[in-house]
Amino acid sequence: MSSASEAVTPHTGHRERLRQRYLTASLEGFAPHEVLELLLMYAIPRRDVNPLAHRLIAHFGSLHAVLQAAPEDLRTVEGVGERAAVLLSMMVPLFRAYRQSVADKPRQMQTQADIQSYCEALLLGERYEQLYVIGLDAARRVLAVTHVSQGDEGETAVYPRRIMAALLRCGAASAVLAHNHPQGSAAPSKADRDLTEALSAMLAGVSIQLTDHVIVAPNEVFSFRQQNLL
Repeated sequence: MSSASEAVTPHTGHRERLRQRYLTASLEGFAPHEVLELLLMYAIPRRDVNPLAHRLIAHFGSLHAVLQAAPEDLRTVEGVGERAAVLLSMMVPLFRAYRQSVADKPRQMQTQADIQSYCEALLLGERYEQLYVIGLDAARRVLAVTHVSQGDEGETAVYPRRIMAALLRCGAASAVLAHNHPQGSAAPSKADRDLTEALSAMLAGVSIQLTDHVIVAPNEVFSFRQQNLL
C-alpha cells in the first residue's frame, strides 16, 4: 500500500510496483531511468516522474553523470526543484561517506589493498581535483587526514610545506598522498612525479616516510609504490 502521506494518483500503482521490485531484488534489473524514478518519487510525491527521469538521462548522458551533477546544474532541467536536486546530488557524497566509514573501521594501512581502498573511498565521485595527505603512526594507523588543496581547473595547486606541517602536527611516522584525476587516466603527470620526488626528499629530512602516492581516476587507480616509483 502507498504511505498515508502520498496522494493516490493514476501513477500510484507504478510507484508501488517499483518499490516492490526493489524490496524483492534490490536494484537488479532496473534500467537507469527506473533508478532515477525510484529516487525522484520520494522528492516529488504527486507527479509522474518517468518523463523527468528520461529528461535527466538525456540531458546529462548517463545515470552516473546525473548523480555526479551539482544541484544548480540539476535545476536547469525542467521539472527539477530544490528537493529533487538535493536528493539526487547527495547520492554520491552519501556513498562516499559510507565507503569512508567502511575504510575507517580498522583505520590501518597494513597492505597495498588497504591504502588503495582508503584513497578510493576518500575521493569517490569528486568532480574537481582534490589533494589529501594521510598521516600514519609507526603501526600504520591513521592519525589524521588533511585536505591540502582543490583544483577547479587543470592541475591542483600543491603546497609541500603545508603537507609537511600537517604531518608534523599529528606526529606522523609515515604518510600517503592521495589525489584524483576526475576525468581520464590515473597515469601521473610530470607535475605529479616532480611533487612525489620533492616531497619524499623533504619528508625524509624530518624522518617521515612517504609510503605511497595514490592517484584515483573514474575507472582505475595508480600507485607510485606499486610501480616502483617510490
